[in-house]
Amino acid sequence: MKILYKKEKGVSPVIATILMVAITVVLASAVYLMVSGYIGSAPSKPVAMSFSVTSTSTSSVFQVVAGNISVTTSTPLIITVTNSTGTWTVSLSSVATTSSPTAFSNGPSSPKVYYSITSVTGGTYLAAGDTITLSSGTSGANFPLYPGTTVTFTYQGTSFYKYTF
Repeated sequence: MKILYKKEKGVSPVIATILMVAITVVLASAVYLMVSGYIGSAPSKPVAMSFSVTSTSTSSVFQVVAGNISVTTSTPLIITVTNSTGTWTVSLSSVATTSSPTAFSNGPSSPKVYYSITSVTGGTYLAAGDTITLSSGTSGANFPLYPGTTVTFTYQGTSFYKYTF
């Protein structure tokens, strides 16, 4: 009697192990990519704030009409003023009321740009009713911003308000 052997072909154990590890890595990567969008810090919400802009004979006034932001050293309000003579930038870490106009920290020396703040809410929040007054001049804050001047407000890396005179 003859014994018949049935030859079964299969994958060698080494190849099978490599395939199982590869499939596990691919599945773990796919699960990580799906879940990684749900884990982490909460997204920052967009800044919703509106201003009413008026000009007087001595200054340009930005009054907050709606919305509020918390202004601190870790989340400053950055005001950038740009016109044909240059760019001025100030980083406000407090919105406490200022008694007299303060020159922007940088930019061309003449004419200078000055700012002052009237805060209804106090030194941390910029909210409805608060005003930021900007003016320009060579010997003090005595003129509104010139036509063609653009003022940009930036908070947490997002420019949320831009106004051109």
